[in-house]
Amino acid sequence: MLQVAIVGGGLSGLALAERLQKAQLRFAVFEARNRFGGRILSHTPDSQTGEPAPFRNDLGPSWVWPDTQHRIAEFINRHGLSTMAQWQQGLSLYLPDRKANPQAFKDSTTYASARRIVGGSYRLIESLLCRLPPNSLHLNHRLTSLLDRGDHVELNFELAGRTIIVRARQVVLAIPPRLIGTGIDFQSPLAGPMRNAMQATPTWMAGQAKALIYYAEPFWRAAGYSGSAFAPYQGAALMEIFDAGSESGHIAALSGFFALPAALRREYREDLEALITEQLVRLFGAAAAKPLQILLQDWYCEPYTANLDDETPLIDHPRYGHPWLQLDHWNDKLYFGASETAAEYGGYLEGALAAAQRIGDALELTALSLAG
Repeated sequence: MLQVAIVGGGLSGLALAERLQKAQLRFAVFEARNRFGGRILSHTPDSQTGEPAPFRNDLGPSWVWPDTQHRIAEFINRHGLSTMAQWQQGLSLYLPDRKANPQAFKDSTTYASARRIVGGSYRLIESLLCRLPPNSLHLNHRLTSLLDRGDHVELNFELAGRTIIVRARQVVLAIPPRLIGTGIDFQSPLAGPMRNAMQATPTWMAGQAKALIYYAEPFWRAAGYSGSAFAPYQGAALMEIFDAGSESGHIAALSGFFALPAALRREYREDLEALITEQLVRLFGAAAAKPLQILLQDWYCEPYTANLDDETPLIDHPRYGHPWLQLDHWNDKLYFGASETAAEYGGYLEGALAAAQRIGDALELTALSLAG
């Protein structure tokens, strides 16, 4: 029997696994996807010519703020990773409506302390995976139900059409609370306020989509633009655009967050690339008319990220870390550990590490009390 079963192989689940590995606790990580990382997803460009180190672009979270986020800063240092500043040299652009001319301005605040991880945010996941025993890592395991057996928890997973039963002294659900509330059968009941808290906690990024646009060269840099642009008008394809290329410029790319909600993204799916290109031409001129490649990542279409309640993208950052989500349940046997459970920096990578730290402290304390 496992001491701890971790459900969810994103940053929070894997960071907790690393902590348990050091504490010599017997654990396993179960991930429903066919890859680890959760909402962390990086893309490798076709060509790496001229780059001193492997380069990847992020289709999920792109930035960290080590100056104010001490957990991510410590993680980066401890794992030997490095960061680079978000490219901001040059003028930013503001497009107030479809027919207006873009307005250029100097923006020194939007990405002032934001940094990108060299090699993409997936380097966080890779650095954890290489430190964990392979036989503790399980992909394609979808949790269907949980049952409190008194001295342990019984987990039922679906794997390739079969049911796999796992037993563990303690369970950590390191997946978005809203998905837990709608996708998992709790055969032993949870308190009503707990279910309400899960349902009321929106999943960060779940309603969002990102575009990644590659070009032969960073023509906007040569023209004196930073690549940053904002288009808040109704009907814009992308609402926020930024330079996603390498520092050297050998890999040229722009990226952006969609302004269109999920329903319109579905309706105009075949036209999205044309709409993006048209908008970029309005912003940066004719040089933007011939992208080498456009990639779209719609997180609302990811069944292990979003459900129907996430269709409308979040405008403001929610207040995360509901007290019920930070408690243990079933007499110290059940914990909730996604980034959205963190009282500070909920939804961010820092929040995922905060959740892992909180639960790691609790599990180690339990292990010490049992040993004593």
